[in-house]
Parts: sequence; structure tokens; C-alpha cells
Amino acid sequence: MPHLHVISGTGAALRRFLAEEKAKLERNGYDEVSSAETGDWGSLLSENSGRGLWSDKSAVIVEEAERLGPLPARLAPMLEGPGADNVILLVCKPDGSSIIPKDIAARCTVSKVSSPPPWSKERDEIIYSEAKKFGVGVSRQSVSMLKEMFEDIGELAASAVMLARVCAHRRAREITAADVEELCLSDGGRNLLKLLDGLCEGNCADCMASLEELSCRHEFQPLIAALHNRFRLAMYLAMFDDREGVIRALGARDYAVRKAEAAARIYGAERLGKFVTGLVRTTSNDRSGRGAGWKDLSILVIDLLNVQMSYKK
Repeated sequence: MPHLHVISGTGAALRRFLAEEKAKLERNGYDEVSSAETGDWGSLLSENSGRGLWSDKSAVIVEEAERLGPLPARLAPMLEGPGADNVILLVCKPDGSSIIPKDIAARCTVSKVSSPPPWSKERDEIIYSEAKKFGVGVSRQSVSMLKEMFEDIGELAASAVMLARVCAHRRAREITAADVEELCLSDGGRNLLKLLDGLCEGNCADCMASLEELSCRHEFQPLIAALHNRFRLAMYLAMFDDREGVIRALGARDYAVRKAEAAARIYGAERLGKFVTGLVRTTSNDRSGRGAGWKDLSILVIDLLNVQMSYKK
């Protein structure tokens, strides 16, 4: 008799979990791990209740298992608990685990897969644990930068491994922010980061030099989107006292939050509101062919930096 393992989720996190479960089954002697058609409950359970052709223990993966509908109660006696010789992995959308009625759920394994939110400490631990395998530490700023750059958990872990491997080869004790910039960012990415951070910190020289480089090699609309995301966060942090609520609502990561908080202190809500409104107007004009593109953006940046220059005097 088979054991049912329902796995619900989306995206790379689901795929990664499924790959881990498949590898675990293979380590535990399930030599045949294959895919099966959705079909219907009766045929699915009966076809996977005996020994495999080449092995006593086998497992099948059923994609889009929610198409099966709820498991009929009359078929519950056909199920075994964990450790059965036959395992059926049922891959569902986030709400698909409802295919197993509550009164049958005790006979099954149900795993709900989700990516840790951007602000969670779980993402930090992924970076630290991957680097630790190579005997390398990670600076706090590096962790924040990596979380800002990689939303996908798989990409985040892979980047941490790559950085740790390089630093171990260089006999460096720690992954630094400079390592992340060097190894994870293209020239355009480095200039974009310098522009965003420089503008948040009121660094006129870095901002104008980066903007000049970006105007030659970078697409306009993605740059406007990056500026809008960072400075919308800064504007809301300057406007509202509920810091944690703002961060959760926008899904902001640690690195962006720290830089946005610096911008909120320097410019204030009114000036940031004017800048964000200008970004919206600039992108709209550019899309409609009425604006001057890079020239309009340069004027916005200079106007905001002039506030900072006055602030320092």
C-alpha cells in the first residue's frame, strides 16, 4: 500500500524542496523515483500499491495533483504511514493540500513550502550556513546586500556558496561588501548600487559619476523603477511612525531599509515626496514620448542633492 506525501507551494522553493525529498527517498532505498500521470485516485493508488519492476521500494511524483480533487474516504484503507514501500509525492499549488480530507490527513504527510520573507532571519542563516561549510565568515553588510540582490532562495544559497569558495581560495576570513560587489554585480549593477546608495547618503560625487555611466550603458525604465522602489520606502519611513509595518508592507530587505532610513533623515518626507512624484512623472513622460529622459532624471537628482548640500552647510 502507498504512503501519500502532499507538497504544496510555488516557485523555486517548491522545486528545491521536491528535489531534496527525491534525493532523500533515493538515499533510503527507493531506487525507482519516477513521474506519474494525474489520472484518478483509484488508478493512482492501485497502480502504486505493489513492488516496482526493479526494486521493492518505489516512488512516483504527481504534478498538479489538485486536479485529482478530494481523496474519497472509501480509499483511505489503501493508505500506509511513513516508511511504506510505495510513496506518492503529490505536488500542489499553495491551496492544493485540501485534496486530503481532515479525517484522512493523519495517514499522510503534508508539507507546505514557502520562501522566508525578505526581512526574515532564515535568509541570514542560509548565507551563514553555506559560508560556514568553507570556513568563511560573512560581514553583516554582505548579508544585507545579498538579501537585497537575490529574492530566490536557491540563487541566494548558490551565491553564498560561490562567494565562500572564492574567499576560501583567497584565504580570506570573511566575505566583505567589496567581495559581493566584485563577484555578484556587473559594471552596470555596481554603478546602480553606487547611485542608489550615494543618493540616500547625499554623496554628490558618486551620484553624478554613476548617473553619467548609467546613461551610457543602462536602460532608463529599470533604473527609474529601482530609484522609485528605494525612495518610496524612504518617503514612507519619513512619513509614518510604524517602521516595521512599512517594511512588511513593502517587503523591504535589511540593506535597503538602512539606506532608506538614512535618506529619510537627510531629506525628510516633503522633499522625498517631491522626488518620488518626479520619478513617476518622468517615467510617464518617457513612456509617452513627451519627456527628456536622462535630462529630466538628472534635474531631479541634482535638485534632491542640492537639499543635502544645503543641509550640510
